[in-house]
Amino acid sequence: MKLKLRSLLPFFLHFFLILSCNVKNSKNLENESKTSISLTFSKEIKIDLSDGFPKLQGNPLFFSDKNGSYFFIQKHKGIGTFDLEKGGNPISILKLEEIENFRGNTSTGQNQFIPYSKDGFIYFDRRNDEIYLLENSRIVASQKLSRLFENEPKPLSGFLKSAVKTEKLVTSLNMAEKYGGPPYTYGALANTFGIFDQDLREFQSTLPLPDKYLGKKVNIYDLLITMDYNQNTKEYIINFPILDSLIFTKDFKYYNKISASPKQNFVNLEKRTGENVGEWSKEYYTENTFFTVYYDPYRDLYIRHYREAISESEFESLKSNSFKMLDSKNKNYLLFLDRNGKQFHTMDVSEFNHLYVHFGKEGMYILNDTELENEDSLTFSLFTIERK
Repeated sequence: MKLKLRSLLPFFLHFFLILSCNVKNSKNLENESKTSISLTFSKEIKIDLSDGFPKLQGNPLFFSDKNGSYFFIQKHKGIGTFDLEKGGNPISILKLEEIENFRGNTSTGQNQFIPYSKDGFIYFDRRNDEIYLLENSRIVASQKLSRLFENEPKPLSGFLKSAVKTEKLVTSLNMAEKYGGPPYTYGALANTFGIFDQDLREFQSTLPLPDKYLGKKVNIYDLLITMDYNQNTKEYIINFPILDSLIFTKDFKYYNKISASPKQNFVNLEKRTGENVGEWSKEYYTENTFFTVYYDPYRDLYIRHYREAISESEFESLKSNSFKMLDSKNKNYLLFLDRNGKQFHTMDVSEFNHLYVHFGKEGMYILNDTELENEDSLTFSLFTIERK
C-alpha cells in the first residue's frame, strides 16, 4: 500500500499533526499495553413485542452511534426501531406502504432490511429482485439487480451482517447460486463480494473464494460469509466460516489477515460429502466452524464467534426443533482480539441466544431468550467491558 506525504506544509500545521499523532500513538500504546479484558454483568433490558413484533423469527439487526444503541425487528409491513439501552416499546416504526414511490410489495415476506444508521436501511426486495437505500422513510437510491448482474451470484441476504453501507455499498454474494448444484465441488474460485457505487448504478465483484475451499466438497453453510467495518481505519473485516484467519481490506485490492482461531486448522472439511444435500446441516453441526465477526469500536476490539462440533447423537436429539440448536450442548464462544491478533479473552455464550450479539458504547448486549416462551417480550443482558 502506498503512502503519499506532502513535504511543504505550513509550520503550524506540521506542529499540529505531530502533536495529534503523539496523542494517538499514546492512546494506541496504552491499549497495546493492556493484555486482558473483563466482562461484568450490568443489567437486563426488556424489549416489548406486544405490538405484533415476532419473537426470534428475524435476522439479528443492530446499530450503534454516539447517541445510543438500537435494535431492529422486522414485521409484516415494515421494521421497528427499539432503544436497546432503555428497552420498552419501539421508538419508531418504518412502514413500507408509507414510503413515497416504493414499487415493491408492502408485505416484507422473505425480504430483508439491514440498518446502516438509526434511520437508514439497505432493503433487499427478493420478490422483485431489487435493492433500495432508505433514509428517513424515503428512497435515496434503488436498482433492479437484473440490470447489473449477469453471471454473478446475487447479494446474500437474510443472514447476520452480509452488507455494509459506507461511501459505497458492499455485500457478500450468495455463493449457493454458484456451488449449490452438481458437481458439488469448489472448482473455479468465483468472487465472493459485490461493490455498488453510492447511487446503485454500477457494480463490480471482487475477492475470490479462498484457496482452502478449492477442490473440497460443497456445504452451503461454509459459504455464509459475514463482515463488519472499522470506521476509524476504514477497514472491512471479513469472516469466512472455514478459515483460521480474519481478512482485512480497505479497497478490496489489497488484503492482510490475522490469526483468529482457538487452534490451528480449527475447521476440518474431510467429512463434507457435497451431493448429500440433506446431510449438509448434520455435517455442519458435527464439525467446528467460525460463525461471524464483530468489531467493537468503543474498545477497539475484534470479536470472532466460533462454535465447537457436537456429536452425531447430540445433533439427532436436537434437530427436531430448530430452537434446540440454542441448547447449551451446542458450545459457542466469543474470542476477543486486537488488530494484531493478540487474544485477550474467550467467553462461553452457550447459555445465551448467541445469534443476537451487539457491541455498543455501554458494553456487550446478548439475548437471553432461546425459546418462544413469553412471546410479548425479549430480554437482553448487558455486560460492561474493561480492558486491563
